[in-house]
Amino acid sequence: MKIILSSIIFFSLFLLSGCGEEKTKPVKISTSKSQKHETIQSMQKKEETLGAFEKLIWETDMDHAFERAKNENKNVMIMVEDPRCKWCTKMKKGALSDQNVQDKLQSYILLKVQRSDKKTAKRIEDFTGAIPSFYFMQPDQELFESVIGYFVTEDFLGYLDEIEEDN
Repeated sequence: MKIILSSIIFFSLFLLSGCGEEKTKPVKISTSKSQKHETIQSMQKKEETLGAFEKLIWETDMDHAFERAKNENKNVMIMVEDPRCKWCTKMKKGALSDQNVQDKLQSYILLKVQRSDKKTAKRIEDFTGAIPSFYFMQPDQELFESVIGYFVTEDFLGYLDEIEEDN
């Protein structure tokens, strides 16, 4: 009798458990139109932000930049960067894309130098290899100010204000 009862209980449990298989319901994953729209808008905003940086006119030839500086009677701001530098990218998307910063930078000839361009980088007084680095020079290539590292917009704008006051 015990064997029959045990067999009935075992068989009942077996049937209740779905023949030993765990049943799962398929999960439907969907993205609503508003989520897709937000993602697209976010991507577009990132592109627009970097696009604001790209609106600045950057020289890439040091001799030409200083020639322009002499002709236009402007100082030169050199940015030393590297395309793989996350802090350089943050600086471009942040402070250098801000309209107030861009307005201040209009009074400079802007020169972008790649850290890998050793020949040009050696011509920058005080360049240590750290990036991003910013060097402010007169048209005769005399260095009058430098700053190294990433800055939030407000700090970089304040730094530009100080340079403007001192010169």
